[in-house]
Amino acid sequence: MKIVTTAFYLLLLAGIATSLHAQAVSGKATEYGGLFTEVADVPLGEKTSRFDYQSIDPSTGRLAVSKMGSGKLLVFDARKQTLAAELSGFPKVTGVLMVPELHKIYASVPGAGLGAGLSVALGMSKGSGAVAIIDNASLKEIARLPAGVFPDGIAYDSKDGRIFVSDEMGGGLTVIGADDDKPIARIDTGGEVGNVQYDPASRSIYVPVQSHDELITVDPVTLKVVARHKLAGCDHPHGLRIAPGGAIGYVACDENDRLLAVDLASGRISVDLAIGHDPDVLAADPDLKRLYVASESGILSVINTADPAKPIKLGDVMVGLNAHSVAVDPSDHYLFLPLRDLNGKAVMRILAPR
Repeated sequence: MKIVTTAFYLLLLAGIATSLHAQAVSGKATEYGGLFTEVADVPLGEKTSRFDYQSIDPSTGRLAVSKMGSGKLLVFDARKQTLAAELSGFPKVTGVLMVPELHKIYASVPGAGLGAGLSVALGMSKGSGAVAIIDNASLKEIARLPAGVFPDGIAYDSKDGRIFVSDEMGGGLTVIGADDDKPIARIDTGGEVGNVQYDPASRSIYVPVQSHDELITVDPVTLKVVARHKLAGCDHPHGLRIAPGGAIGYVACDENDRLLAVDLASGRISVDLAIGHDPDVLAADPDLKRLYVASESGILSVINTADPAKPIKLGDVMVGLNAHSVAVDPSDHYLFLPLRDLNGKAVMRILAPR
């Protein structure tokens, strides 16, 4: 999750809004650069100030969606293209992660107002953020655990049974037991962190350190930082995705609009691509060999990853105002992009790749 307030960004958003309004008035179909066909805009309730992360259960097509600005966690049925449930009771929701094998949904909740005792026990006296753990069948909350100052991205290490939550503003990772829902540890990352990912191939946790332009490696067993790699040419790395099969990490640099392909073992950068302004969330379609980078500006960058170490950009397309969150259903390859305000309503924009 990122907040951008520059004058340039505000002017850019105004231009995008004008363009989208003109499209709606004219009734002309959006071509999306020949890369996508628009399937539907499905209502997601009242407009909101911001959406954030999404996570899909490929077996059921249920999509957990952070309706951050409204303090809600949505459950969207991607196959039926309907809003299935709306969970309230959160100050905010940022990161979300579906873990089907555990029958749980994890949600990052900044400003949860936890008692100081729990936070101090994990060395988190400066924060009141939490992770909410929800049963994905009943949609009832199981637990709410302290997670630092501003919990954001979430990753699951299935081998060691651990959940890792990036504390963006707190400069650390929170570790939770996946089986017993108990706090395990706090890992100091030495700076403000972006999204966190687990790579089963190397059995390691990776997270970009935004304030130092680094990608660090964490051993999920010893809970120690074991490597730091400087990301040359990257200004403020935030988004991260591990290539299917491991070995390569894709890092989005949100202050200079670059995407890096990074060798996870050595830190060597094999490719540096220009992408949409202010990139945020990344999603991959392993079967189509595509990587999608959604940006705050509403531009979606489409990348061919047939050779993981040498990604090739297929194009940048405008998909909707502030459409900085993207998810993919691997069953039909549809893309899901929540829009915070389309004619006074929040909607889920669904695109089909051509």
